[in-house]
Amino acid sequence: MKGGKAPTVHQKHWWDWLVEQGCSCCGAPAEIHHCVGSTARHNKIHIGNDFVIPLCPRHHRHEAAIDNNTAQFILDYYGEARDVTRKELEKAIFAGHVAHYRRQFDWLPVPADALMEIENYHR
Repeated sequence: MKGGKAPTVHQKHWWDWLVEQGCSCCGAPAEIHHCVGSTARHNKIHIGNDFVIPLCPRHHRHEAAIDNNTAQFILDYYGEARDVTRKELEKAIFAGHVAHYRRQFDWLPVPADALMEIENYHR
């Protein structure tokens, strides 16, 4: 791990499941994108390793990366221009994966307090 906080066993299971789902934008093989960094906290609750989404290298680090080119990412994701911020987009993608995970396993992939703080995150 490069300068961040190592994931717990439960977080690693969440990450592995997310990677199996493929890139949230194009379905290609994915890697984990930390939406607010692995050490992030909100209202003193650690959310960094829970608030993650799967992205392929192109949508994570390269020309269409969510961090560098949100407009292109939104176009790739929705197929049309939308007036949403990067955080709103990341939260929507995250919420979709949480709902899918919960339907599949009948439990939340992240602690309820972290989930609430992610939903309320506004930076």
